[in-house]
Amino acid sequence: MTKIQIICPTCGEKGNIEVHPDALKHVTRGLLAINIPASTLCQHSFIAYLDKNLNVRDYFVADFQIELPEMSIPDSEKFRESKIPTKDIVDIDLIKLNMTALLLTHILKSIFSRQKTLLILDYEFLFQHIRNFFDYVTRDTFDVKITIITENDYNKNKKQYKDYMVLKGNEIVKNVNKLLNDKKLGVEKHIISKFLTEQELGYSYILLKNEIQKAYELSTSIIEFVKDKKNSNEKANILEASANLEEKYSIKISPMYLNFLNEIVKNYYGMTVPSASQSFLGSL
Repeated sequence: MTKIQIICPTCGEKGNIEVHPDALKHVTRGLLAINIPASTLCQHSFIAYLDKNLNVRDYFVADFQIELPEMSIPDSEKFRESKIPTKDIVDIDLIKLNMTALLLTHILKSIFSRQKTLLILDYEFLFQHIRNFFDYVTRDTFDVKITIITENDYNKNKKQYKDYMVLKGNEIVKNVNKLLNDKKLGVEKHIISKFLTEQELGYSYILLKNEIQKAYELSTSIIEFVKDKKNSNEKANILEASANLEEKYSIKISPMYLNFLNEIVKNYYGMTVPSASQSFLGSL
């Protein structure tokens, strides 16, 4: 067993954890994700990411209590993938090693909010791998508008990106409509933590792609439900839409996940679904 010093990203408490050598078997250039439960070091839970030399590369605070609905993606040609991208198209090791958990979370939120996103990155060899990666995991679901440039190019052409979400590592350079609030990204963080924690690279692709497809399928179903109600001259609120999803897909949707879907409906599709109380007041 090897002792590794870690620091809680929330309170700064320091301590040691033991890592078994076998845990590094599947780590090449990628990162090993270690879950640190509450009371291990302090009262907080978080994830520590170690490289193959057992150096701590990143920390990530995720809500381990979030429940993502379990459902099967519809078996249609639209969602059917014949194969995972080869390493020359998307090197998943490079993605996991060079993109932090928080950066991936911010990009995911930007995608779900239909925001044009600019990544500032000085490793040009990564540019096409990153584009291909997001094209693959969002295929046939959400539109992705990601531009990647070096910091030098950004400093020369800032005026071109006034309406872009601008990200540089964990730094939010420009936050359009203040959509990126780390305290309100619990579901996005949980999705990314699942992706990064999975050591089987091919399966980690599938995990992330499935969660994105799930968000797409459920959010579009909310829109269809609301439109059907409107066509019948009826009003629908978000709780009725949630009940419809649970019945339609035989799933359980937590309040946090429902809010996550409602944010997609509002920010990506531009539709506001009233709460139950708003619907009641509107009928008076």
